[in-house]
Amino acid sequence: MYREPNAAPASALPEARRGPVVGRFCRVCHVIYPKFRARHSGKPLYGKDHVAASCAHEGDAFAPGEGWWEPAVEVLPAPAAGGEGAEGEAARKAG
Repeated sequence: MYREPNAAPASALPEARRGPVVGRFCRVCHVIYPKFRARHSGKPLYGKDHVAASCAHEGDAFAPGEGWWEPAVEVLPAPAAGGEGAEGEAARKAG
């Protein structure tokens, strides 16, 4: 069984839902490449892998500060409905 990470561009998630960086998201072709890939080429981690629809940045380096890509992060689960978590539950029982 192949498993894809539950990942998204960092800018698309609130701070509380951002996990560790798992890749690099291309803003042009909307594909996530592995974290340690130096260039925008080869098989993506998540997204289309279609030669006929190549990206304008195909072969470009993932250089820091470039505006066409951003870190892709793991999507963390949504907080519990109460929003307090285990600490609030323990305090409520003790007090």
